[in-house]
This record gives sequence, C-alpha cells and structure tokens, in this order.
Amino acid sequence: MMSSAGDTAIAAAVEHRRTVAVDVILLLMRNGRILLRERANTGYGDGAYEPPTDQLSDRETIVETAIRVAWAEAGITIGAENVSLAHVMQDVSGSGRIAFFLTVSGWQGEYTSRGARWFPVGNLPTNMLDRSRVALRNYAEGMRFSTYPAFGPAGTGGGPALPGASHWASPGTTVPWQDAYSA
Repeated sequence: MMSSAGDTAIAAAVEHRRTVAVDVILLLMRNGRILLRERANTGYGDGAYEPPTDQLSDRETIVETAIRVAWAEAGITIGAENVSLAHVMQDVSGSGRIAFFLTVSGWQGEYTSRGARWFPVGNLPTNMLDRSRVALRNYAEGMRFSTYPAFGPAGTGGGPALPGASHWASPGTTVPWQDAYSA
C-alpha cells in the first residue's frame, strides 16, 4: 500500500502530462504526382496546400482515421490493407503535434474534394504548408522520423527548413518512392 505522500507524487506527475494532437496525413500518389488540397476556413494556413489530413479521433486507430480522411477529404475509398507508414514527424513549433504520413497503394473512385489538385512530386506549389513540405522531403530522403522545426545538422534527421524553397526535389529527379506510383 502506498503512503499518502506517494499518492500525491503520482497524482502530480499525471496532472503534468502533455496532450499532443495526432494528425493523419495521406500521401496519395499516381503517375509521379501527389494529391494536395488547398486549406480553407481552418484558421491556420488557409490558402496553402497540404495532403489530405485530419486529426485522430477518440477510440479510432490511425488506419481507421486514414480511411475516414480518404473519404471525407478526397472522396475516395481505401482498404486497410493498402495503407502503409511512410514517415512520422514530431512538430514542436506550437503546442506539439505528432503527424503520421501514410502512403496508400490503391483506392477506388476519383477525388472529388474541392480545392484538390495533382502536383508533380518534384515541383510542389510554393504556397504549401512548410511542415508538410519538410516531411515529404525527409521521406524522399529515406528518413522515417523527423522533428519540425528540425534539430541538428542536415542529413541526420534534422537541419533547418529551407526558407523560400519552392520544391523538395529538383524537377526531373526521381525520388525513392516515386517509381512505385508511376504506373
């Protein structure tokens, strides 16, 4: 049995736990292009492009969120067996977020989301959310995890974001995951 002092210490530790938002972000790619949607009426980054995304809901798995996001944000149907982990990013720029970037190997339907467009993976729009651009670049470089803003020297899972960079791969450059979605 714990003493009352022990009970207080445990209660104090629990009260200071950090709550972190969990984002699920879909990387829908086809023929060397990626589907991005324009943010609108969110209060953050409106007018900027990002892949289809939403937050993990209570008692929902990451894959269940991906299935929901695919339908709600892109108008397509995906199966759990088609979802794979691409990259995880810890965003410490604000109150803290963890983003799971997931690739989808196939889907049914055509995107119907207003404000969604296909962009060449080597020539992303300049008005893209920086954290998404950095995560895509890191994923293309084979990194499975990164922080944003990045910490440490470039090439070690960190390095500063490239201010004003208009794309994360040179036009015409094949990135490691591009060939799998070029069919």
